[in-house]
Amino acid sequence: MKRPAAHAREMPGTGGAPSAGKGRPPGHEPSRPADVVMARFVLEAQFHLLERALAAWPRRAAALLDVNCGSGALLPCLWACGFEVDAVEADAAARARAQTRCPSATIMAGRDDDLPVEDDAYDWVLLHLQEPHRLVPALAEARRVARRGFAVTFWNRHSLAGLCARLARASLPGPAASWWEVRGALRRLGLGPGGTASLSVLAAPMNTWRKASPLAACNHWLTGLPLGAWGVFRCFLGGGGSVTPLALRLGARLGRGMDERLGPPEPALEYGRKSFSARARDCDREGRVP
Repeated sequence: MKRPAAHAREMPGTGGAPSAGKGRPPGHEPSRPADVVMARFVLEAQFHLLERALAAWPRRAAALLDVNCGSGALLPCLWACGFEVDAVEADAAARARAQTRCPSATIMAGRDDDLPVEDDAYDWVLLHLQEPHRLVPALAEARRVARRGFAVTFWNRHSLAGLCARLARASLPGPAASWWEVRGALRRLGLGPGGTASLSVLAAPMNTWRKASPLAACNHWLTGLPLGAWGVFRCFLGGGGSVTPLALRLGARLGRGMDERLGPPEPALEYGRKSFSARARDCDREGRVP
């Protein structure tokens, strides 16, 4: 799937593409074609994971705050999904680029452990973990600001890719925590297994992060276990969320009688299945939802 050039050169939370050895500083562009190919593959995997992880979040007239947005690679996609998007970013140059990418958003200066907004100011918060040592205060701030729920994305130090990188004296593309550390921090906030869900992508080593690799499918679709290098925890803070209307659930059963048991409610996708790449391309080119 083809990605816009501006999006293909960076990943959320890093500001740059993965390289053979070190994570890149914010705003740094990859110079080698191999870096660009890998970054495009990784960003596509991240888009797909977020699309799946956030599908259960009702977004009609819902406001979302993207924390540590970097230069705004995800903002057009979140906006095109139906969220009213604002963002927080500490780096001034990154804020300027994010504002260009998503002119409708308000891009605020601030840190993830001291967000410049009031309590319950947003329906949803999406936090990209930047500093693992600030994990607990950053999660606490996300919970303070979010009225309905929040999600946190992170690079997983204990993934197979993270282990292989350490053996090769390299590193993941961004600062890394572990799946267990994030889960433990959420539990200390009072969010147990019933209120959280987790997914991850990029389960194979970094040298397989390209479409030509035989393990490309594993990197994209092996999401149910905490094995991937990039993960997300989604947390609901109250209410059951939007579910498929009863009439639609019964539709296929009406001809067979009403004596069959219904399955559990399913998340309602309010905005269809238009691909992230198409939404990102439309928004990034024109600065608006088509």
